[in-house]
Amino acid sequence: MVLLTHSTVSVIVSTGILVIFTSLLFLSGYALQQQSVRNIQYAIRPPDQAKGAAHLYKRSSQDPLSDLDTEVQIQDEPQQVQAEISPGTEGNYAYLQLLSNPDPSNICSAILFFKHLSTNGTAIQDRLFMYPQEWDTMSLSEPVSAALSILRAASLKYGIWLLPIDMTAATSAGYTTTDTKLLRLGQIQFMQYDGVLYLQAPGLLLDTEKLDRMLLSRPLPLRHDKNRVESYNNEAWIPVPLRAQRDTDLPPVYLITVNNIENGNVEARGHIPNVALDGFGRTVTGPWGVQSESNTNYNPDKQPGYVFFERDADGLAKWAHNPLFGSWRAQQYEVCDGLDLDDVTLDHDYDL
Repeated sequence: MVLLTHSTVSVIVSTGILVIFTSLLFLSGYALQQQSVRNIQYAIRPPDQAKGAAHLYKRSSQDPLSDLDTEVQIQDEPQQVQAEISPGTEGNYAYLQLLSNPDPSNICSAILFFKHLSTNGTAIQDRLFMYPQEWDTMSLSEPVSAALSILRAASLKYGIWLLPIDMTAATSAGYTTTDTKLLRLGQIQFMQYDGVLYLQAPGLLLDTEKLDRMLLSRPLPLRHDKNRVESYNNEAWIPVPLRAQRDTDLPPVYLITVNNIENGNVEARGHIPNVALDGFGRTVTGPWGVQSESNTNYNPDKQPGYVFFERDADGLAKWAHNPLFGSWRAQQYEVCDGLDLDDVTLDHDYDL
């Protein structure tokens, strides 16, 4: 039996109290630190961590993509855009470009598009770039890796939200990766927006203000509402549902809205512009819609806002009959300095 002196007991008690208070202080500091980290993460969270969650899509147990061809609808709390806008267009909007195939030239074209938006004072709040999440982990060619590195740097410089989408729900069911399937699996992340306008890459932005007016000058369909005629009978926007199982490519310009509806379901709606509507439908066009300044009937007011380029069998921009190709290529080199975009070997074996 060991007898403890009074001084020894005092030392043990004092040490115990010190350990307890030190532990409490550490735990308190740790809790405060984690709270601060969570606050910072919330403040800078990308759209994929915003309102909504993937479980709102109800999928069949036999086919995880059985709802690829279903159309669903949403309403978000509107936020005022700082611009002269038409009634029915107030809200929170974004421009979107996406790629399902890792081509460095098309990646650089998307960077150029977002640079033009950022430096020309767009009235649309957000800029989104969507791609398969597997790009971040798989082995890609050196040009593609270099282009993605430039894209990540540009995302900070030009305010681009990068949206990597997990495609395993499609690939595990035997589907190949396409633009339409990428959008179908990724559009759940649009729930914080009243509308997202997709524009095909590659392409060239000619007039930011004209492109902004496409979203802001006329009432949008948004969520289906029997009390709002523009939601189902809209002069400017024609409904075109996303058919990801049937179609490979998206329309070159496509308006998407995603909304919460009853019983935890989600509704997504797709629309294309009415090309027959004068002064509106040709805001986004192919190279054939560009007027030559040498033309005696040249009118700058009739020039498009954004020009999408036709692609060849490999998905590369066609240069034939494209008067903007040279200017576009030169501007690509400005944002992707160091890449040889005229001699790029594509990742033909790329397959998720």
